[in-house]
Amino acid sequence: MIDLKIKKNISGFTIIEVLVACSIITISMFALMQTAEKGISLSNYALKKSQASFLLEEGAESIKSIRDNSWATISGATLNTPYYLFFNTTTKLWGLGNTTTLAGSIPSYPVDGVFMRTATISPVYRDINDNITSSGGTLDARTKKVTITTTWHSPGTTNSKSLYFYIADIFN
Repeated sequence: MIDLKIKKNISGFTIIEVLVACSIITISMFALMQTAEKGISLSNYALKKSQASFLLEEGAESIKSIRDNSWATISGATLNTPYYLFFNTTTKLWGLGNTTTLAGSIPSYPVDGVFMRTATISPVYRDINDNITSSGGTLDARTKKVTITTTWHSPGTTNSKSLYFYIADIFN
């Protein structure tokens, strides 16, 4: 009789061990899945941020190309107004537009269905030492400040990355 009672206690204890082990495995798997999900999310964010950086660089190079072809396009742009960059497939030249589509040009916005890229041209002022100043000074008509901004949406948030640089009329 004593042997039967011991067997019953041992088999009951084994069921509890199995339940505890299953609970530990379930919790561990849940934690691993959460970690994997976070890793994928961070990887996707890093990819988008990297793509945005490439679009910023391309935007800067396209502005330089526009300047090289015609400074009048840069100097004639409405200041502090966002423009979209387009590559004209007929003329093989970059151009600025104030709408998200331009016939005969690529890319159409949003770029890759995700990114919006704008270029804003601002005036530049110089102090008496010919240094660029943020306020006051004399307007330098042959230099402009260009800000390229790329924005994209992530779940629950809008991200943006900007690059600014100065461009000058170097051919006149």
